Amino acid sequence: MDKLFKQYYETCSKVLNPHGGRSAKLCLSPFYYDQEFWDKMDKITRAYSNLLEFVFQQFPVNKRIQEVLDYPDDLEKYLRSLNIYSFNMAAARIDIFLTKDGYKMVESNCEIPGGSEESFFLETEYLKTFKPQNLEQIPRLEIVFDTLMHSYQIQAKAKGFPVKEKFNIYLLQWQHETDRIQGEYAILIDFIKAKGHHCDVIDPNTLVIEDNKVKTPDGEVIDILYRRFTADELPKYAKNSWQTAIDLNNADVAIVNPFCTKRVDSKNIMVLFKDKQYDDIFPEDLKEDLEIVREIIPWTRKIQKQMTIDGKEVDAKDYLIANREKLVIKHANAYSSMAVFIGDDCDMEKWDGIVEESLKGDWIVQEIVDLPEREIEYWEDDQVKKKKCIFNVNPYMYDGKLGGFYVRASTDRLTSFKVGEIATVMPCFKKE
Repeated sequence: MDKLFKQYYETCSKVLNPHGGRSAKLCLSPFYYDQEFWDKMDKITRAYSNLLEFVFQQFPVNKRIQEVLDYPDDLEKYLRSLNIYSFNMAAARIDIFLTKDGYKMVESNCEIPGGSEESFFLETEYLKTFKPQNLEQIPRLEIVFDTLMHSYQIQAKAKGFPVKEKFNIYLLQWQHETDRIQGEYAILIDFIKAKGHHCDVIDPNTLVIEDNKVKTPDGEVIDILYRRFTADELPKYAKNSWQTAIDLNNADVAIVNPFCTKRVDSKNIMVLFKDKQYDDIFPEDLKEDLEIVREIIPWTRKIQKQMTIDGKEVDAKDYLIANREKLVIKHANAYSSMAVFIGDDCDMEKWDGIVEESLKGDWIVQEIVDLPEREIEYWEDDQVKKKKCIFNVNPYMYDGKLGGFYVRASTDRLTSFKVGEIATVMPCFKKE
């Protein structure tokens, strides 16, 4: 069996780790689910998608929604300049822990829910190498491709450019990131090419806009841009900062996800859905969806100097310090587990500093959730190793419905690949 493990490791490394910088371990312990689990997660993702689309359409006219999401001025100005379509949320991911108290959502990624290509490759090679019986693989790349095609149709209708049979499709990513994860992108690029379309990856700073068409440096017109970076990165890496996205937004090109999806990416969205004081914002036909989503969101509040807790107004600083071990503080507009602080992981001095920073605005607080653990096996140093890890099961939302899972396991409580001794992606299969 060790020979097969090594074969699996070497095959995956050639594609996912060609430059030797990958931090994720190769997991040998798949996550299995059944039809009942799929149906439950599908119900959640459909409900969440319906609520997000409502927020998209209502934000420009609903001051209470605006007050909850409460974006910084420069980000707000950017968001108001972007198109909103009849259907916007092409791809998203909800981060869920399977706790003893039920499913608990800790955040959602509504801009660039990555990991799909990586998971597809791990699962494909797992089946080829070990040939297990009675396992069904999620058709991840087919789902992503169908989403790209549907998004093109929606944006083509809105902008008035022609529907085509063959497309020039480019993944949109900064060059330094492309160099790091080129193997993952190649998995999807090859799949799209096999469908008869042209596909590649391109840096936003190299794009040329002429006659309202988006072109490569050599003049090739692009039909679809599959965006793989967050809006937060524009001021850091784009030559023209926010204007780069605004110009692409206005051009005759379909963008998946459209840049407007930053609108609902704030963690404040959980405050809007969880807090019953906002019930009257939502129409009757969304009340069932609201209850489905509310059930999985832990207690969540926007941090303000004075907060209402259990019907009483309290000083936020005093409350946050006194209840450190029960709370998690999160920046509302950071991403990838950055600026997330678990109270009982921090000493009092560090926590005091986090509290002070959070009182400046754009932070939320949540109750800490029970984090499930499981022992996983992984391959390292030419041997099988074992480690007890925290894991979460994150459903993808493609075109408003469930499109598979991204399952992570880590020794770090944030299940992050940036910190912690062990972090890995678990292959995922439906098991009869």
